Amino acid sequence: MNYGLQALKLVFGLLSLLLALRMLGKRNLSQLTPYDAVYIIVFGGILDATFYNDEVGVFPFLFSIAVWTVSIYIIEILVRRFEFLRITFKGTPDHIVDNGKLNLRLFEKNNLEMEQLRMALRKNGIFSLKEVRDIYLEPDGSFSVNRFSDYQTVTNSGLNIQKEDDTTVLLIEEGKIETKALIYIGKSKDWLREELKKLGIDDISTVIYCEWSQLDGFYYKTEKDAIRLKKGGHAN
Repeated sequence: MNYGLQALKLVFGLLSLLLALRMLGKRNLSQLTPYDAVYIIVFGGILDATFYNDEVGVFPFLFSIAVWTVSIYIIEILVRRFEFLRITFKGTPDHIVDNGKLNLRLFEKNNLEMEQLRMALRKNGIFSLKEVRDIYLEPDGSFSVNRFSDYQTVTNSGLNIQKEDDTTVLLIEEGKIETKALIYIGKSKDWLREELKKLGIDDISTVIYCEWSQLDGFYYKTEKDAIRLKKGGHAN
């Protein structure tokens, strides 16, 4: 094993990777898009295929790294100059909640679950979907949240109002009852069905999202409150 050759490959590889990250701009790893991650994966493939192979010298290795680096540079220039390429390679945000309506087509497209959405909201300090006007799923996988104005302008702390702590639980997701959530709050399926009937909901399968809290009760979304893509590409 030629340790000197391996050391040179490793040094040149690290320098190339640092150069590529500089070309990607001042973004942290959480802001990298899936396309940006491909750069790193391809780089790892080049390094893995050549690092332990003494038959591959420094110059063939440098040639591969140079092609990789130049390709990144050219693509970055092209996506900045041409909008259609930026959309193709970088992606665009998906408007998964539009004015309080869930876009089920985009949920399916991104393989999202309601609990994933709730987790993202909790990270933004939001514990109920009823506060949310718009949610965008960004190309890097993060969520951007816009609250309804009623929840933006007035806060309990600003009015010196003391409100009892309360936790919302997801009871129904895509027409299916979350049994563990019911057990957690000490309720039964029969209780849930009866309470929903009082709200005018006889068929649980039509309920896309239903949360409940001790203080605020139920907040739900049915098929009528969602956006779906109809035949021909039109949304309702």
